Amino acid sequence: MNIQEQIDSSIQRIEQKQEEIANKVEILEKRISVFNIWAWIFVAIGLITAVIATIYFFYVKKNGDFELNLLGDFLSGSVGAIWSLAGLFFIYVAFLGQKQQLLNQQLEIMYSQLEVKNTRLELAGQKEEMRIQNSTLKLQKFENTFFNLLTLLSSIVTTIDIRNIRTQIVISSGRDCFKIFYDELITIVNKDNEEESEEIFNIEEISLEDTIKSYDKLYNNNKSDLSHYMRSVYHIIKFIDKSDIDDKKQYIGLLRAQISSYEQIIIFYNCSHIHGQKFKLLANKYDFFKNIDNNLFLNLEHSKEIETSEI
Repeated sequence: MNIQEQIDSSIQRIEQKQEEIANKVEILEKRISVFNIWAWIFVAIGLITAVIATIYFFYVKKNGDFELNLLGDFLSGSVGAIWSLAGLFFIYVAFLGQKQQLLNQQLEIMYSQLEVKNTRLELAGQKEEMRIQNSTLKLQKFENTFFNLLTLLSSIVTTIDIRNIRTQIVISSGRDCFKIFYDELITIVNKDNEEESEEIFNIEEISLEDTIKSYDKLYNNNKSDLSHYMRSVYHIIKFIDKSDIDDKKQYIGLLRAQISSYEQIIIFYNCSHIHGQKFKLLANKYDFFKNIDNNLFLNLEHSKEIETSEI
């Protein structure tokens, strides 16, 4: 039972108890009034009896042998008994008053408990509000860093260029370089396998192992660009993985949307390389190669290396 349900239950109990106590208090007030009246009546009777007895002994009887001890004996025997009875009534009235006070205190205690529960509910609400604010701040902090990393990745892609070895003239730059990397990979694969095989080579039958050997040469030829790029993409995915946000795949999808098909296929072969195993685990975990262009696989069998995540 949550605090709000406890409060509703307490209010219901208080309303029932208040009605019950109000009935009891009303009965006690009637009793107090009745016994109080009777007590004062007996006080008055005792007083009247004492006055009449005094007048009688002093002015009516006029006995020479009259002694004050006779009057005292009469008053203590009759008036004393009457006033004792009145005193018992006053004591009973006081007892009823205390009982009435205890009933009111019970109601006050229940109201105090309700107030404590209301305070707990208010504190719980403030705590939940602070949790939501902290969660929002964490998300904002994460998104600021994430989008800054995407901007950094975009700038890294922009700095990639391919130059003519002799003239150093820029042949291609930015994302267009990955199409050239892909074509260069195919060229290296053809060259490596034509030298080793006397038969006609069909690139669509090349094994993933042989492809990775050729990719290793491509990587070494363009290490300054590819190493920087691969590390950046890997650390963005790792940053998402280490964060405590809820929908991580949403941000992986945003990252994937910034990457071209040729970038994606080059990243795939990089992940299949021995140095890209950690990258591969994260990529498969978050379906990074989802919707990859199957036409770009050198051999469609290579796509079996892609594992679908259950998260």
